[in-house]
Amino acid sequence: TSSPIPTLSVLDQLQVPDSKVYIPINNVEDAWSVIRKMQVRGAPLIAIVACLGLAVDLSSKKDWQSGSEIVSAIESKCEYLRTSRPTAVNLFNAMDELLGTVASCDQSSADNVVKTVVSHAEMMLARDVADNEAIGAYGADALLGSGVNEKTSIRLMTICNTGSLATAGFGTALGVARELQKRGKLKSIAALETRPYNQGSRLTAFEILEEEMPGGVLICDSSAGYMMKTKGADACVVGADRVCADGSTANKIGTYQLAIAAAYHNVPFYVASPFTTLDTSLKSGADIEIEERPAEELINTSRAPKGMPCWNPAFDVTSPDLITGIITEKGVIERGPDGTFDVIGFVKKHSGEEVTYEEPSGLVVPSGYTEQTCASLPSYIEENSPYVMAEIGATSASDLSAVEMGDGNLNLVFIVTNTKNKKKIIVKQSLPYVRCVGESWPLTLERSHFEFKALSVHYAACPSFTPKVYYFSRANGLMIMEYIPPPNIILRKGLIAGIKYPTVASDLGVFCAKTLFATSSLKLSAAETRQEIEFWSKNHEMCTLTETVIFTEPYIEASNNRWTSPQLDDDKKAIENDFELKLAASKLKRKFMTETQALLHADLHTGSVMCSPEDGKTFVIDPEFAFYGPMGFDVGAILANFMLAYVAQGGHQNGEEYAHWILEQVVALWKSFKSTFCELWSDPKEHKGCAYHRSMFESDEALTAAQDSFIAEIFTDTLGFAGMKMLRRIVGIAHVEDLESIADADARSKCERRGLEIAKELIKEAKVYGTIEDVVAMAATK
Repeated sequence: TSSPIPTLSVLDQLQVPDSKVYIPINNVEDAWSVIRKMQVRGAPLIAIVACLGLAVDLSSKKDWQSGSEIVSAIESKCEYLRTSRPTAVNLFNAMDELLGTVASCDQSSADNVVKTVVSHAEMMLARDVADNEAIGAYGADALLGSGVNEKTSIRLMTICNTGSLATAGFGTALGVARELQKRGKLKSIAALETRPYNQGSRLTAFEILEEEMPGGVLICDSSAGYMMKTKGADACVVGADRVCADGSTANKIGTYQLAIAAAYHNVPFYVASPFTTLDTSLKSGADIEIEERPAEELINTSRAPKGMPCWNPAFDVTSPDLITGIITEKGVIERGPDGTFDVIGFVKKHSGEEVTYEEPSGLVVPSGYTEQTCASLPSYIEENSPYVMAEIGATSASDLSAVEMGDGNLNLVFIVTNTKNKKKIIVKQSLPYVRCVGESWPLTLERSHFEFKALSVHYAACPSFTPKVYYFSRANGLMIMEYIPPPNIILRKGLIAGIKYPTVASDLGVFCAKTLFATSSLKLSAAETRQEIEFWSKNHEMCTLTETVIFTEPYIEASNNRWTSPQLDDDKKAIENDFELKLAASKLKRKFMTETQALLHADLHTGSVMCSPEDGKTFVIDPEFAFYGPMGFDVGAILANFMLAYVAQGGHQNGEEYAHWILEQVVALWKSFKSTFCELWSDPKEHKGCAYHRSMFESDEALTAAQDSFIAEIFTDTLGFAGMKMLRRIVGIAHVEDLESIADADARSKCERRGLEIAKELIKEAKVYGTIEDVVAMAATK
């Protein structure tokens, strides 16, 4: 006789406490959906629902042909389930454990494999309850023996939901409260509401009332510190979705600030989580991939105006210095004599396996990351961003069509169209490697987060020339933004085609002036400036890339370099042997690395600008290299690209008059930057920062003299960096279409040699030039 087909239903936690609605789980797609939508949540329960959902899925299909067929299907379905939530390590451990069990089972028939999966999932369910009860016992012992008087009851504080609704039963942190209640030692328990999903007010409060816990009280997240001060607390116990090798823990957003408040008020702070959450593959909390939820979740629960930009991380990281102990079902990890947590030693002791942390090498793809395709994007957008769907008037994924357009060296870029009304959006996704090189050159996905932040800063400073961002996912390195319609095209392509843009140069000068001024110490206080520098310094991988491909490799023998050969072989060798050039380049590299004047776009070229011949229609995109550096780097970068377009005209058919027009844009851009920057500086409402304090330059004459001195320094930097940018685009790793599109190698090399001569002059002799007109005159004679 055949075994009955197992069934599974889960409580829809989004509807608790208003109602108790159960959702049937018939396959892995149903399991993925309830996990993703947070209808079930809590790291242990997520893992169990995934395994049980897989068991139901496999059992419901009766036409498996062989054991090998079903094993292949299991592997695919496990990979799919991993993408539901990226932060909780339990899910990934559960999938690995289940796959290990399947690998060692009798695979002679599909039925044997299905029975193995069902038995394993049921075992996990029972094991989780037993583990939670052990956590409760170890936790109660730790709290009662940690300096708290054993003869008095304990006042607990917790965040999120870590009880029966987050596990198979009993709970982790809330399980500690249950054990204290059983021992008659629980005086009170305060549950933080846990915005924005209110797991504390909906779920933990529900469990407190159901269990009739003494002294149960609900408080808003922001009142925890004041409660500690006025009413007191004896301990905080929270859960965790991941614990790193150093003891850092990821838990529901708000945990970190609760830990800070507890440390300030000398309240012991414990983390209670299963042994499976101990992830020694991650060195510290900085390595944890933090899931960011859609903005709509925060907007809808806070009644904020539609379209308000939001940052909505689902988790935060608590550093080990704020944690008293880590409670597991195998015991409590306490601080060693050196004050640190030996998580690796604890795991080794209780698993019987050799455990070490190793720095990752090669390509590292974060958990939860899914590279998008034209086929997958419509469903992704429907699932993750109702706001974007509403913005383009789409009601389902079937309304959407995606086409990849690509941006060249680093990323995936798609145009997504609502086929019903033709409204469009742009989707940009970062790849975990340098696209033009391949997986042999890994590259951080965090660059997408910095790009998102930079676009937000740029939009605040210069909304006229910055596209709107509608959605961002840090886990997937994916951003959805405003579509810039035709006749707007990439500026570089327009310059190759001989199109004149009446205001593009002045627009770019305004953009540089406004974004650089707004993020400099001319606008910001000293404290604000240091805070911004600290944040943007974390984009160091992109800075390293810049320092390598712009400031170092073009001047030496390097495998990444390429040039028109054999025509430019001697020119490249001359660069390598030019001591004066390399010395000047090294000084500019030092300036790039040490002068933190303002937030740079840091990759501003004619390929990162879209525009049309209409006045004021200029948009600056792709600031993923953004960091704090010398202002002249941005201005020099865009000037360099106009210069490259100018020297390339010899290989195109646009005529001398158009080449002269390009040089005029170089002059117009610099003058626009200078006048706008000084105008901002002259306005006391704008110039309110710590640099060049207005009290020191009270007369107009003094202020003008200070501005002239500062602008002169920026001008010299601009010319030097412009030369660096030009040279690297001719003999370095990444070239420009202006020159590459010249098919005849002799004609191309002639243009490139002219560009090299201008570049070397600017790098070595930047201080010689006093006006932008002098620079243009020099370029015209080369």
